[in-house]
Amino acid sequence: MVYASVPAQFAPRFLYKKNLEQPRHPDGTAVVMPYGLRVTEAILLKHYPPEDVVVCYPEDLDRFVGPRTRAIGVSAHNPIGAAFSTGVYSNIFGSTARPINAYESERVFLHPAIRKYRPRVIVGGAGAWQIEKTNAFERLGVDCVVIGRGEAVIADLFQAADEGKPLPRVVRTPEPTLDQIVIPQKRSTFGIVEMTRGCGRQCAFCTPTLETRVSIPPEQLLEAVKANVREGGRVIFPVSEDIFIYGAAAPFYIPNADALVNFYSAVASVKGVDYLPLSHATIAPALVNPHLIKELSSILLRKSVLRNPASTHPDKTFVSPLIGIETGSPRLAALTMPGKALPFDVRDWQDIVVEGINILNENNWFPVCTFIVGLPDETEDDIKQSLDLLYRLRRNKVLYVPSIFTPLEETRMADGHALKPRELTKLQWEFILTAWRQSLDFAVVRKRSNLAWKLGMYAFYYARGRWLHGPQFKYPALRFAGVSEEKISKHLYLKWNGNNNVSDTPPRQPRLVAKHAGATIEELSRLQDGQPFNIYGTTRVTDSGAFPILQ
Repeated sequence: MVYASVPAQFAPRFLYKKNLEQPRHPDGTAVVMPYGLRVTEAILLKHYPPEDVVVCYPEDLDRFVGPRTRAIGVSAHNPIGAAFSTGVYSNIFGSTARPINAYESERVFLHPAIRKYRPRVIVGGAGAWQIEKTNAFERLGVDCVVIGRGEAVIADLFQAADEGKPLPRVVRTPEPTLDQIVIPQKRSTFGIVEMTRGCGRQCAFCTPTLETRVSIPPEQLLEAVKANVREGGRVIFPVSEDIFIYGAAAPFYIPNADALVNFYSAVASVKGVDYLPLSHATIAPALVNPHLIKELSSILLRKSVLRNPASTHPDKTFVSPLIGIETGSPRLAALTMPGKALPFDVRDWQDIVVEGINILNENNWFPVCTFIVGLPDETEDDIKQSLDLLYRLRRNKVLYVPSIFTPLEETRMADGHALKPRELTKLQWEFILTAWRQSLDFAVVRKRSNLAWKLGMYAFYYARGRWLHGPQFKYPALRFAGVSEEKISKHLYLKWNGNNNVSDTPPRQPRLVAKHAGATIEELSRLQDGQPFNIYGTTRVTDSGAFPILQ
């Protein structure tokens, strides 16, 4: 994500072009493709003969696009440069900086073959909304944008393009039913297979939470796994908005341990699967069932390519799910994402996070944790609490990815204000750069590389950063650059010498929510101390043999 967000103006294409190279079939078609394009391909092949449907890399468009080409489907992740990550990782170099992934997208839309033969261009994917939001249809030559899951509309749109009929400029798709979901049988990028859709935790800044929760049956998923392996894939990446909702019954926030362990065991057992990374997750389930984390670790650590000296595994491997923490402020969490704490009380958000990270680290899960700076209604006290949380986690094994809030279409915060880097306060910069510093010190274990990052920030600040971001950027940047805390701590809120008035006592057990999202007091009360954790579709128990319940 960081790599793709580097401003294209500072990264000449020849420096990274070789990293975009992918294997091709003898006929020139793509061996690997983004999952969404594989879904589109599978749908079109139900209506057209194989010789009329081609999936190829952008570099090969001139080989396949010609006078007979009626439509081109493009998968767009960040076509304009308006994604969450761009708010920091590209715009730190200036608000007009265009990231690599936006630059590469533009190369597709403006490809000479497309300009010459003028087929209809239909765009889908997670970033398709950006084209509508910025009204970039004419500039990019886009005829139709599909917002949402496309299974129910793909065939009709391409058939209309084939017949020369007019296309709607924007299509907002109906949510597909489980029967309409297509599981492609060809190799996808990173071996992605879609294990769930939707979420249910109702975060105000997120779009997947608006979708119905669906768990793809394991037999269908295993077919997709074997298809990837048949075509040479060694990595299988089951993706989800939250892996812990897979197979979960009501209430969804109680993980179905049997379904999860059985699924990952089955994938790991497929001959040819060498690597099995983790997708997105939430933190609360680690407290709900620590034994589940332990069981999954026994499966996943031997299938991980990630290594760090801090791992206690004999091979020094670890797994790294992406977990959205977003804020250290319980007040702000209650306003924007109360469902993330379930089945615990969001007022205990910091304790949930700290204890959850402790459990994950004990099992060699070193998560990538996202934070959002500049959420609507955020106050300076909220940022201070996020900094306090960083301090509480300073000895944990975590990689932080702070982003600046970006209002996404169709969410409850769609009308929110997206801050420009120049608008960030000193406290917000302190949070971002302190999080980066802690990530650097943990994850970049080579001393020379670590030093290079710090010197790079030092040079950037004096050459460009102080002019772009103003005086509020100075001391946070110097902290990242490794300047002595004795020289800068008086200018910052968080003191790394321990004088923070932040408690170092162990987190207390978070309070259970008595009634939430369909769970009654009677249902929760079945989980008394000393009783097996044996409801909601799971028979596994926690390490203590019980789910801790507090009145």
